[in-house]
Amino acid sequence: MIDQYIHDARYRLIQLLDERRPLDGLLGLPAFFTLVLLAFMCLNSREASDREHLDKLERQAQAHLDRGHFAEAHIAAIRLTKDQAQSQKALLIEAKALRGMGREADALRLLSHLAPLERPGYAPAHVLQSVILLGQTKPDVQMAWRHLDNALLSDPSNQDALELAARFAAGRRDWNTVLQYLQKLELEKRADLLLMKATALQFSGQEKEAVKIAKQAEDALRELQKSVTTGTDQIRFSIAASLSLQRQFEQAVQWMLGTAHTPPTKEERQVIAGIYLSWSRHLKTQPAADPLKVMSLLEQGIQISPESQDLIMAFLNDCDELPMSGGERLQQVGKVLNKGGIATSFMHYYQGVQEWKQGNKDAARFHFELAGSLNPGFGVISNNLAMAIASVSYDRSDLERALAMMNELLRQQPNNPFYLDTRGHVLIKLSRFQEAARDLARALPDAQDKASANATLATVYKKLGMPVLAAQHLSMAGQNAESNPFVK
Repeated sequence: MIDQYIHDARYRLIQLLDERRPLDGLLGLPAFFTLVLLAFMCLNSREASDREHLDKLERQAQAHLDRGHFAEAHIAAIRLTKDQAQSQKALLIEAKALRGMGREADALRLLSHLAPLERPGYAPAHVLQSVILLGQTKPDVQMAWRHLDNALLSDPSNQDALELAARFAAGRRDWNTVLQYLQKLELEKRADLLLMKATALQFSGQEKEAVKIAKQAEDALRELQKSVTTGTDQIRFSIAASLSLQRQFEQAVQWMLGTAHTPPTKEERQVIAGIYLSWSRHLKTQPAADPLKVMSLLEQGIQISPESQDLIMAFLNDCDELPMSGGERLQQVGKVLNKGGIATSFMHYYQGVQEWKQGNKDAARFHFELAGSLNPGFGVISNNLAMAIASVSYDRSDLERALAMMNELLRQQPNNPFYLDTRGHVLIKLSRFQEAARDLARALPDAQDKASANATLATVYKKLGMPVLAAQHLSMAGQNAESNPFVK
């Protein structure tokens, strides 16, 4: 249409200038240009009207999305995509609607046009793909991170990308990186991010600053609590966490008990257990810490949350440090872990550890088997059971079961040195020496007993016909590698 107006204008101008009556022609020019101006004003008015209509459609689509009306949002988004200038936002809304309708594969396919995995694209589309990939039944963490990295390369100031990156780093407990991302975010009205920052500061050794930020988080959470009707449990739990970060442990426990259901739900008990665990760790760092007081706190926590495995493990570790005989420790453990279920599994686990220390490996395996049957899949118990099996059994089906347990644990924590070491010993008993050497070498830098670890590696390398490496590790071990009972 604009090309037609330009063509007509050019024709009219040439016609007027070619007239033999220049005065009439010149008098006609202002009128002609007025007509041209009016035509363009009409076009611009139509464009403005179209833009207003599209903005209204976008608002409607977003409103449908916010209310969870995903089918309506999908239809509105498709109408929006007819306008090229709106296509990115429209496609993003359409992808969110598809995700809400359970069509995640279609949403990912649509988003890949805006934000391909191979290069930086539209940052919000990269972020949404990360969120979808992480929310799957089997999260694809590696691909999610690649999309997030592309989002930050495309738009380093994108708030959603920075927040997700901070949460990624928090999941890895990389607290310094968490702080780097949070510094670029607007935290003033974000109680959850303030709490994350306080946690990162605490674990980074910046305790005074952590207390200050935790107080800000608490104030923001209490204000939020006054105005919301949904998500109130998470706000209660977050207030308890903020009090704990301020070293107000007793107030945190009282807050939870005062606002909890009767009896407390499993999630509420977990929060309370976390407070007691932090409280006990804090006490242990104080000058002239009283071990009995620490034990008493852990016992209180276990009474409220007897299924808290972290709390029980802390109790068992601290129990080993008490100046008592083995029988007295066992009696103390039995007194606390008498609730049945998970607690009983840890009772057997502890007995297994004591038997192992005394060299009674068959008895240790017996207790670890009982502990594992009551608490299947718990990392510490499964790891000890697998090591006990590798130590006392030559039955291939037993060893394959131990290997399956360790493969599952390492699937969850691929770099755990204790799990790598145990799997290495199981592989030795299965005569899979090359795989064993790989696991043991990866575990060596963090080995608690480096002499024994080097001795085992020396013997494995000897079995593989690698005498130079065997000699190196034998020298580092400072002992006779042939004494290792796993390698035959």
